[in-house]
Amino acid sequence: MTAEVLYIRNPAVAATEIDAETFLVEPETGEVFYLDEVTSALWRFLTEPRRNVEIVQAFTEAFPDTGGHARRAAATAQSSRATPVRIDSRL
Repeated sequence: MTAEVLYIRNPAVAATEIDAETFLVEPETGEVFYLDEVTSALWRFLTEPRRNVEIVQAFTEAFPDTGGHARRAAATAQSSRATPVRIDSRL
């Protein structure tokens, strides 16, 4: 049985929202991440642990005319194993 992977915000990362965009600052390195409207929505969505399938479903519903957004949001979460998003593997 494989572990279930959950995505959640890294609580150490500082976030500033300006309109529909978000800027994240990683405290250890000072690295700044720019999030556009879609990835900002992903950041807001990850206030609770979420599975990849939940992310794709929510973004498919939120952006029905732009099917690539859901996959992009999920891919962003998966590629963010570094700083802004924590990965929690649970059985």
